Amino acid sequence: MPLNPKQKLVALSATLFVLLAIVVGGLTAIGVNSKKSSDGRVNYYVDSNSNLTLAAVTYDKTQTFAQIEATMFSIDIPKNEAKLMLKFELFGKLDAASDPKQTLHSTLYYQSPYNINLTVGTTILSFPANRPLIPQSVTLMIDGDINTYPFDSLNIGYVVYGSYGLPGKPSEPLAINLIQDGVPTGFQVSYNAILDQLDNTEILAVGSITRTATIRTIAIFFALLMWGLAISSAIFTVGVYVFEKEVLAPAIGFEIALLFSMPAVRNAMPLAPPVGCLIDQMVLVWVMMILALFFRQNQYASI
Repeated sequence: MPLNPKQKLVALSATLFVLLAIVVGGLTAIGVNSKKSSDGRVNYYVDSNSNLTLAAVTYDKTQTFAQIEATMFSIDIPKNEAKLMLKFELFGKLDAASDPKQTLHSTLYYQSPYNINLTVGTTILSFPANRPLIPQSVTLMIDGDINTYPFDSLNIGYVVYGSYGLPGKPSEPLAINLIQDGVPTGFQVSYNAILDQLDNTEILAVGSITRTATIRTIAIFFALLMWGLAISSAIFTVGVYVFEKEVLAPAIGFEIALLFSMPAVRNAMPLAPPVGCLIDQMVLVWVMMILALFFRQNQYASI
């Protein structure tokens, strides 16, 4: 038995409401789960050894160690890369400035009478004796599941260790105090460090990377905007179908433009990963399918 206009309106409205409720509920569940997993892990500035940090602040010449500040300044999700800027400070006998007999080649950067070798992740840095320790940029790999964007959580981990020695002499393990900081645009990073408690010569640095609340809010806004555009098109088509109105050519042209603009709207989400993540399954695919179906319905109605 054919449906009357009121029954058609109720049936189509209920279908759209159920689809939207599923999407909003799914995104809410992902967001709540992500927030729970990240609770208690907000450390934007971390040192590996507080005693060595105090020695650096008071410039205690009795302790020989190197202090490295690793500042994360860039995260590239498509390449799975994070970039750090390393800055170096030397204390005790490592610092050439503590010996008046040493000739300093720079007043801006530390230099040492020793050869210093450092390993940061997979990068090996070598500083010859009596040469300034100029800041260095290193690239590290990040891992994690980006499919839950914008509620995804990524991780980074790397080992830092080093040695020093006079030219032509055996090297000794280098005591290191690692300071981790830096908050790249659009991300929040919680740092931690695990070190060798005996001599501070080997440090495991880790970081948990998540999107900022601003990025999450904007991404959800874009998702709801896409659903809103699709629903507005659906309401128009429902009105045409229920009340058996004629569809004008400009309306069909607008729906075509709307259909093909959805991928561009999706890509406008801030720091969005490549197409294929969960938000595409919950928003882009359904929205384009709804637009395509109702566009087809309007085509039939215009004939």
